[in-house]
Amino acid sequence: MIEELKNIPSKVSLEQFDLGNFSKEKIRDLFKMGKVPTADAMAEEILLRAVKEGATDLHIEPQEAELRIRLGFEGVMKRLISLPKDIADNLASVFKTRGGLNAFERKKPQEGRFSANIGPLQYDIRISTVPVMYGERVALRILQKNARVAHIEELGFSQENLEKIRKLLKRPSGLFLVSGPSSSGKSTTVYAAVNDIQSPEKNIITVENPIEYKLEFASQVPTSSDKSFTFVDALKAILRQNPNIIMVGEIRDAETGIVAAEAALTGNLVLSTILSSDAVGAIFRLLNLGVQPYWLASTLIGVLYQQLVRTICPACKEQYEEPQEKGGTLVNLLAGQSKFFRGKGCEKCDGTGYFGRTALHEILTIDDQMRDLIYQKASLLQLKEAARSTGFENIFQDGLKKVSAGMTSVAEFNRALG
Repeated sequence: MIEELKNIPSKVSLEQFDLGNFSKEKIRDLFKMGKVPTADAMAEEILLRAVKEGATDLHIEPQEAELRIRLGFEGVMKRLISLPKDIADNLASVFKTRGGLNAFERKKPQEGRFSANIGPLQYDIRISTVPVMYGERVALRILQKNARVAHIEELGFSQENLEKIRKLLKRPSGLFLVSGPSSSGKSTTVYAAVNDIQSPEKNIITVENPIEYKLEFASQVPTSSDKSFTFVDALKAILRQNPNIIMVGEIRDAETGIVAAEAALTGNLVLSTILSSDAVGAIFRLLNLGVQPYWLASTLIGVLYQQLVRTICPACKEQYEEPQEKGGTLVNLLAGQSKFFRGKGCEKCDGTGYFGRTALHEILTIDDQMRDLIYQKASLLQLKEAARSTGFENIFQDGLKKVSAGMTSVAEFNRALG
C-alpha cells in the first residue's frame, strides 16, 4: 500500500452506521437527528477506504435487510461494512451519475466509467450495474491510471513458456490471442507482449475501449461506447495506415474476429484478448462467435491462456510437510512430495498469508496438423489430443511447478483451479 494513501484522513466515520456494530434503531435515530452524511460523502469515503486497503474491486450489494459493501482483493472478497438499506438507492445514484449513467434507470444493466483523484494518484473507475431482487447491485473496478506497462519477464512465465511466447511474437504475421476468464490479467499480458516486440522500425497501432495504458511507441485509437465508432470501423481504417503490429483490445463478436483475422492474413501481426475456459477453448469460442474455420485456420498462430493466483507472502512464508487440504487435483499430483509452503499470516499481508499475484499459463502453438483440424471443425477432444502430441503442457502442470517452487500454495491452487 502506498504510504501517501495511508495518511489521507477519513471525512466520514462509516463505522457508526455499520449494522454489524450498532442496532438499526440507533442508526435510525442518527438519521432522524440529521447526523447522517450525504450520499455523496458516503460514496467518497467508501471509495477512499477501498483504495487505501488496496482493493481492485468494490461491490455494493442490496440485501433484504441491509446494504452489504464488500471489497475484492486478488480474486477474494472481504466485508467492508453493512449499511442501512435506506441509503441504497441514493448511493447507487451517486456512482451512476459519476459514471455518466442514467441515475433513474434501475431496471436495466448499465456500464460506464469515471476518473477519481485520491491523494497523489489518479484512478480509472469502471462501473457496472445490474438489477437484483432487492434493488440494484453496483460493481466498481478500480484501476490506477498511468501505471507503467509491465515487462513480459515480470508476469510469472516459466523459462520454457517465455521462450514459447517470444517465438510466437517474432512471427511477422498472424493472429495471437491472450485468453482467460474475466479479471485474469489478459490486458496486462497483451500490453507487455506489444511492449516486448516494439521498436522504432515498427508501425504499431492499437484499437481499444478504454485505453488502459499509454504507449509512447504506438498510435492508440479509442473506440466509442455508443457504437458510433466500433472496433470494426477502427480496424478497417487502420489497415490503410500500413501497420506492422495491431493490438485489438478484445474480440467480442464475429465481425471483429473476422476483420482481425483479415488483418493478420494481409501481413500484420495481430494481438488480442478473448474470454475462454482454456487455450483450446478459445478456438471454439471464436468459431461459436461466427468466425469461419477457414479464416481461423489460415491466421491463428498461437493462444496463451492464463489465470491469476495469489503468491505466498515472503515475510511470513513457512515450510510444512503434509498438506492439510485433503483430495483435490494438485494434492493428488504432489503425492510423495515432502516439502510444502504457505503463508503464516502477518501485518504485511493483513493476516492472509498472501501478497501479490502471479499467473499460471498454458501456451498452444498452432501447427499444420492443428490448422487442418480447425479447418475441418474437429471436436474439442481431437484438438486437445493433437495439442498433447506436440508437447503442450496445460495450466495444471504450470501450477504444479509453481506450488513445488513455493510461489503459491496448495490451498490457493485448489481455490483457483479446483
